[in-house]
Amino acid sequence: MATDIDKGAVDRSINMLNGKRWGQYGFEEVNKIYMMPEDDWIKIKNDPLQIIKVLKYFLRHHYDKQLPRILGLERYYKGDNNIHYANFNKSSTRADNRVTSGFPKFITNIDVGYQVGNPIKFQYNDDKDSDNEDTDLEDAVTDFNSRNDEAYHEKVMKKNLSVTGRAYELEYVRSGTNEVAIKPIDPANAFVVYDTTVEQHSLFAVRYYLVNYMNKPKYYVEVYTDDTVYYFTDGQNPATDLKFDHKEEHYFFDVPLTEYLNNDERIGKWELEIDKIDAIDKSLSEMANSQEDYSNAIMWINGDFDITGEDGKQNEHPAIDRKAGVIWMKPSVINNLSGTGSTVIPASIGYVTKDVNVGDWKIYVDLLSAQIHKDTNTLDTTDSNFAGQQTGEAMSFKLLGSDQERSIQESLYTRGVMRRLRLLSNYLEVTGVISHADNVENFHIIYTPNLPKNDEKIVANSVSLVNTGKISNETFWDSIEPITGVNAETEKNRVDDEQNDELEKDPLQKVFTPKENETGQSIDSKEVANDDSKVK
Repeated sequence: MATDIDKGAVDRSINMLNGKRWGQYGFEEVNKIYMMPEDDWIKIKNDPLQIIKVLKYFLRHHYDKQLPRILGLERYYKGDNNIHYANFNKSSTRADNRVTSGFPKFITNIDVGYQVGNPIKFQYNDDKDSDNEDTDLEDAVTDFNSRNDEAYHEKVMKKNLSVTGRAYELEYVRSGTNEVAIKPIDPANAFVVYDTTVEQHSLFAVRYYLVNYMNKPKYYVEVYTDDTVYYFTDGQNPATDLKFDHKEEHYFFDVPLTEYLNNDERIGKWELEIDKIDAIDKSLSEMANSQEDYSNAIMWINGDFDITGEDGKQNEHPAIDRKAGVIWMKPSVINNLSGTGSTVIPASIGYVTKDVNVGDWKIYVDLLSAQIHKDTNTLDTTDSNFAGQQTGEAMSFKLLGSDQERSIQESLYTRGVMRRLRLLSNYLEVTGVISHADNVENFHIIYTPNLPKNDEKIVANSVSLVNTGKISNETFWDSIEPITGVNAETEKNRVDDEQNDELEKDPLQKVFTPKENETGQSIDSKEVANDDSKVK
């Protein structure tokens, strides 16, 4: 991440579970959507010096108010939770362990795997024209996805969405080529400014990043408009003395940096559960402290040390060596106040400890954990009720919350993917690869949730369906693609090739092979052989 904020340098000054989560600013400020009137932008969009004035305003707000939240969420995903920076005012002689639960990464990884563990399908509609325009566009999109490792790209985007509630994608042309590429941009380094209409069209986007070379930190700022990229430089702060460097035209005919949303509020998958995560971290840490303090408890001694030397004289009181295996002691003898007789107090040794109710502690942690799973719609795979044989209906009910959330997120994500394809088709049209960029609207984005599956049952159900004669072979091949890894078109070509090879070996096989009549019913080979009309 390119920023001058050192996440590892946060001192132990955080008061956990006390006060506002992201400093003195309200959530509306730290997650604010940037907007400005389109008329004001049009007046300055071609003047770099005027752009600087507007740019400084948004950069300052993002750097001061939005960046800390994004960096904080990214810290949690990496296991660097606030427990590491909490102020507990503990004595230096007491244990001060800082243990994190790992919930953020677990929830995000489950979420990403569930939603895009299976690659997204870019399906063109079936109403194709007879010309080559559609084929050229399909081939171009397929080539674009292959060259950009699109399947992995989606996973990175989904991870950013799950962690920070937003993700950014830059579409650009690789240097010295006409090859279009895409790149995920860290949410800490980018934002988009929209117009004030209800549709909120992108006016411009900003990417800013720090390069620390030879211990000389320097910020670089890029502004993307609908036709130009402006490049600016700065010193150690991206919102002070911006200097215009140069500009370049692009041919996407829209702002080529796209913002994706996890939800309308731009909230991360587990962001609302951070209080519970902190509570679990504190509980785990205190349990670790209790165990360590118990092992290193203060010793108390009741009695006298046997410090008589070989000469019968009393030596000085010895220092206690805690590493020694033996401490020599003798009972204390105290003379009675009456002056007659004495009282013998037996020697004894013990430790100053406190009782820890492990049962209540476990109930507390389990309760918090269950609530986090419930609130984030994340299945708890350690739950005893989750294991074992369960019906499809039972599993469906367990996934009901996840499916509802997935449906919303897929709709939002599709908006971003379609915008990506529109930018691509705009460039392909201007470079002559395709004739009509509007044909990109014929693409349909299809998601397949990544769930444990019973391959044998899937195949059996698919075979049963195709044997009814009510579905096509192509639909059958589509249904078993997750198992074979071969799409319907490729499978059809393979089957055709095999049949052609067989016909070349035995031309008469075409006559005596079972065929299907117009109703889809299988026709026996003997029946075909005895019916001259069918041989024709």
